[in-house]
Amino acid sequence: MIRRSVFLLGFGFALAVLLPQSASGQDNKDNQPHIQPRETPTPRPGRPAQAKPTPLPSDDDEGPGESSSQDSQIDLNLRPLVRNKETLDETVIQGPFDPHRAAKDIEVGNYYLKLKNYRAALDRFHDALLYKPGDAEAIYGLAVTQEKLDLPTQAYKNYRKYLQILPNGPTSRDAQEGVKRLAPQASTVAVESDDAKEAARNIAAGEVCLSDNRYDDARQQFEQAARLTPENPLIYFRLGQSLRGMERLDPARQNFQKYLQLQPDGPYAGDARKAITDIGYIIGK
Repeated sequence: MIRRSVFLLGFGFALAVLLPQSASGQDNKDNQPHIQPRETPTPRPGRPAQAKPTPLPSDDDEGPGESSSQDSQIDLNLRPLVRNKETLDETVIQGPFDPHRAAKDIEVGNYYLKLKNYRAALDRFHDALLYKPGDAEAIYGLAVTQEKLDLPTQAYKNYRKYLQILPNGPTSRDAQEGVKRLAPQASTVAVESDDAKEAARNIAAGEVCLSDNRYDDARQQFEQAARLTPENPLIYFRLGQSLRGMERLDPARQNFQKYLQLQPDGPYAGDARKAITDIGYIIGK
């Protein structure tokens, strides 16, 4: 009886010791922690975590400075309009051929033309011809703008150029009328002396500069013409336009007045008087 009691007591004690270990083994059979470790170590105070190294670019990656967006790329191949300094002819017109951009320039140029912002329209039509040389619509717009700017010789040439490209184009009738209208003013005037011939070349070169909004170059040409033939009233009107473009308003007004003194009923008398009035409003004299 005593032996049986001792046996039961010992068995109970063993069972009590083994049961907690079995329960612990059921809770975590693999003896692994439930929380997965971080891929990167947790930064300790005073010691920043190490960042992953940046991979080196491969040969397939884009070059340095190139944008990933085509819209934001800058075209570095664009070249400005270059003129021969002796003849002032457009000898080099280089740029990326882009008819879509040229069409947009023409659209904006026509918009400025309707607003009577002729200088802005002039720039747009020139830009259109930079991206698409020989575009008939841009040449016609240039002719109209130059006529509005009182540049009959340049407008006459561009009206004729348009008719050479599109003799039966949508604006060919208007171009033909422009040629007839400007022929008397664009015709070369007979000159007698060498000074007069040289002055005529200076005037023609100055009008080319005016048609490109290159006011200082135009001023130099007209001043040279004025030294050779000071009695020619057209020189002073053109000189006034050049100086006004340079925002030298008081000298511009003096040249417009000089034109009116020499030719009070000339073809540009109304424009000269309006320019004098406008300048007076600006400078207050």
